[in-house]
Amino acid sequence: MITYKEFEIINTMLKSEGTISDISKYVYENVHYYAFKSQDEVKELVEKLEAKGYISDNKVTSLGMNEIEPLKVNNAVILAAGGADINAKSVYNMPKGLFVKNGETLIERQIRQLKEAGINDITVVVGYKQELYFFLVDKWGVNLEINTDLNKNNVYSLYMVKDYLGSTYILNCDNYFDENPFSAYEFNSFHATVYKDDASNELVVEKNQSGRILSVHSCAKSGECIYGHAYVDNELSRRLVQFMDEEIEDFRISALFWEEFVVRHADDLEMYVREYPADFLFEFDSIQEIQNIDGLFLSNVSGWINDKICAVLNCTEDEISDINVLQKGLSNILFTFVVRGERYIFRYPGDSTQFFIYRKNECVANKLAAKAHADDTYIYIDEQGAKISKFRENCIDLHGKYYYDVELMKKVAQKIRAFHDVGYDLENWEEYNYDPVWQTERLFKEACKMKGDLFKIFEKEWIQIRKLQKYADMDGVKHTMCHNDINIDNVLLTENTLDIIDYEFAGYNDPGYDFGRVIAGFEYEADEPKILDILEAYFGRPATEMEHRHWMAYTTIHNWYYVGWALYKESINEYTRDWMLFFFKQTNKLLKWCLPRYEAAYGPIEDPQAAPEGWNE
Repeated sequence: MITYKEFEIINTMLKSEGTISDISKYVYENVHYYAFKSQDEVKELVEKLEAKGYISDNKVTSLGMNEIEPLKVNNAVILAAGGADINAKSVYNMPKGLFVKNGETLIERQIRQLKEAGINDITVVVGYKQELYFFLVDKWGVNLEINTDLNKNNVYSLYMVKDYLGSTYILNCDNYFDENPFSAYEFNSFHATVYKDDASNELVVEKNQSGRILSVHSCAKSGECIYGHAYVDNELSRRLVQFMDEEIEDFRISALFWEEFVVRHADDLEMYVREYPADFLFEFDSIQEIQNIDGLFLSNVSGWINDKICAVLNCTEDEISDINVLQKGLSNILFTFVVRGERYIFRYPGDSTQFFIYRKNECVANKLAAKAHADDTYIYIDEQGAKISKFRENCIDLHGKYYYDVELMKKVAQKIRAFHDVGYDLENWEEYNYDPVWQTERLFKEACKMKGDLFKIFEKEWIQIRKLQKYADMDGVKHTMCHNDINIDNVLLTENTLDIIDYEFAGYNDPGYDFGRVIAGFEYEADEPKILDILEAYFGRPATEMEHRHWMAYTTIHNWYYVGWALYKESINEYTRDWMLFFFKQTNKLLKWCLPRYEAAYGPIEDPQAAPEGWNE
């Protein structure tokens, strides 16, 4: 029986197609994972193999081939279902396996590499946008299987193809291998690993001295990480399937990565690490990581991005450079790029935003903002949600300034007024009409599908909000085009510029609504002088008692909308941090201030219903 290192020599020689002149040098330079300590070690092992008759004249003998025949790889499984992880990253407009590099999709590259290694029995597990993978059957002769429950993790995908597990490679569709890592033979079960200085988003391996995997854990600062492909031999596959049959219906199990399931049974499932250098294999779990593979980003995020940039900026693709994907935006993916020495920012819209964003409204509002010089970054926007803007260099960090610096907030208020002034008497304003209370109802209704009767849970608040809107509308304030989401992230300040950006929530409605996150900050009380100073900057004179009361009323309604926004987002499994509680507290604080003043001005009115009629029919 040959040893592991002897096997690696034979296996590497088989890949050479008989072109070796110096075996020890060739093997040492062409094993791309850490197997040998030195070329001298390889030389000693070669001599032993020659003595055994397994290699001769720089080739593997028939005796050597007979020795490794039991180690032949039978097939491969590629996991491409793309369940909850890809749905959370809804900006992908296609499954990750179908991203293209050099005219070849990631999954087809892996299929081609497997076939080049003599592995033709390939099964792909699909789920998310499964129909886009169907072409692989005719083109490559692969077998497709469906993951029927994308709410479960990839251990469930593997369970769907348990009958195919034997002497099997297990791959992820988002892997990219610089060179072909596959072989017709493998010595034992392993998982590829890569050492990472930042392993905070990875599974880190604990192993013994022989490299056997003992456990995996997450949230490590650095370490050897589970990465890339794996191989399971017949015996491990048999035991793995046995354990999955017994445990897969446990919800705690179906939430695991398949590697985590293996190490739950590490005493019975013997799997080793195979550590590769970081520049040999890649995978991307988030859109930011696409940058790590040269040529992947612009040609894949969407097919029309290059064309859009070139048409708007009158440039060629070769002039687009220095792409940097930003970790910003609850709704979108943003990236910056340079054309002819100028940096721009491109917004790529997320799918989940379509429920509460009206792109037509946004287009009109952003163009009005550019006209009013409320947003001088504007370059281009369309109704599909694509947007190109000037990138503001050296922006001032507004944390600790926004809300608290009254002079800054007064400048923001003046920008808002300039924007509002160009939005009055808008032609066809009915097309852009925006009722924030009705919009909040929509969000609550959708969130109720997962969270129960939220109108009942928040009955008191809903009654008060509807009463407040009735009172406020009795003030007779003229409507205009509004931004509706002016917050710290949508105000850009430099030494020389101030811009209000991102008009995704825009609509034709009450101008007071635009002050929801301008005069209802963390420290402000409704009647303190800071608010009056900001309102004076907006009106160009001191606000009247009615104006003060009215602007605070629609500020209250604004905060209530964002309670609904947070409930909706969480109902579709998008985390909103502590925003829901913050907006709920703000709403109740302002209701207590506004309602008594309106009742004193207009007298009592009948309490409305908490929920709209027939909302749950």
